[in-house]
Amino acid sequence: MSVPVPKLTLYEEKDIEVLICYILRKVGQMTKEELMCCTVDYDFVLYFDFCLCFDDLKERGIVETEKLPDGDYMVKPTAKSNYLALELANSIPLTIREDAVYYAKKLTAAVKMEKAIKFEIIPLPKGYHFHVRFINELGGDDFMELKLFAPTLNAAEEMERKFINNPIGTYRSVINTFIDGYLTASQQEIQKAMEEA
Repeated sequence: MSVPVPKLTLYEEKDIEVLICYILRKVGQMTKEELMCCTVDYDFVLYFDFCLCFDDLKERGIVETEKLPDGDYMVKPTAKSNYLALELANSIPLTIREDAVYYAKKLTAAVKMEKAIKFEIIPLPKGYHFHVRFINELGGDDFMELKLFAPTLNAAEEMERKFINNPIGTYRSVINTFIDGYLTASQQEIQKAMEEA
């Protein structure tokens, strides 16, 4: 029988501010909404405590913020926030630090994927198409488009699940089929470019 591990929640203003700075140092810039999702949604911080601490960090210039068209804020780390994260990170339980950074990285990766890759299941007279578009982020036509036939909705949904679990693997496999032997770039350079995409 497994015993549930109690959730740890931060209540001290200093601890909450350090956690926010720590996440920004490890993950890089994020929106306020994303920061809230990886802290408040997992009960590491209470909603009102997060809002008070975030506003305080912003007013004191510890983090830089830029208002976005949708009303959210893009939050960027600074030298001050990095200093706080380095000097005081050990004041926060390791489990909270690791889990919050894990959820933040998972969230930002999903957001990047949503912007760069679009997919849908299209019903046909007999069967379905699983349709994937790799968006050209510089504008213009899509970089790549795939349509895979599935005889049933369950088969199409299974394709979607497998794709979501490894979208870069799909991209890499298709591209490598066409460019194998024509690239002068090293495998390490290709890997780095794929991770940044």
